[in-house]
Amino acid sequence: MAKSPARLLIETFAEPLYRLYSSDLRTWKYEELDLLVMPGVFHPGWFVTSRMLLDKIDRLELQGKSVLELGCGSGAQACRAAQLGAISHASDVTPVACKNAQLNAERNGLQVSVFASDIFESIPEGVHFDYVFVNPPFLPSYPEEERDFAFCCGEQYEYYMCLFQQLRQVLHKDGRVIMALAKSCEIERILALADMEKIQHMRIDKLRRWAETNYLFEFSIRD
Repeated sequence: MAKSPARLLIETFAEPLYRLYSSDLRTWKYEELDLLVMPGVFHPGWFVTSRMLLDKIDRLELQGKSVLELGCGSGAQACRAAQLGAISHASDVTPVACKNAQLNAERNGLQVSVFASDIFESIPEGVHFDYVFVNPPFLPSYPEEERDFAFCCGEQYEYYMCLFQQLRQVLHKDGRVIMALAKSCEIERILALADMEKIQHMRIDKLRRWAETNYLFEFSIRD
């Protein structure tokens, strides 16, 4: 699908502006959350999908539920879930993001268990989740530096292959994955990878902002 001129214009200027902005320590607030975003860590305030996930978290009943923010970056979702009574966890493949998530949990007086993990690879055995929230990488390329892990999912979409293949290891029977995806992603390809692993999916939210349409999808395990 060809990209619109408006979309191409945004992509041309947004990436260098974002890289410049994210090279410094920043602060960001959401409701009662007061976050620090360390240099090189995915900044939730720049992306509509992050706000969509946080707003979804606010609409769920999370008291006592086991929650994971996968690819946590600054840990915004894990921290918000903890504020709402969840048994909250966060994971990321990069050490700086794990450090940032732990810092924000402590900064907000919250209990969040942080795992250094490539997708679910290093999640402790026997730990299962009622909800997994993920704002996934979407560029079909391989990361060349640490900050690229937030955006690059592999040329063959290996990130999604691994996620759906490993999901049964960590998700409760009635658990849900809430994933944010933009229209410019190869959504049909991602959903086809879920189908290969017999993972159910449905679109649960939609928001158009600027030149992009963004969605939330819910994934669950088929019987």
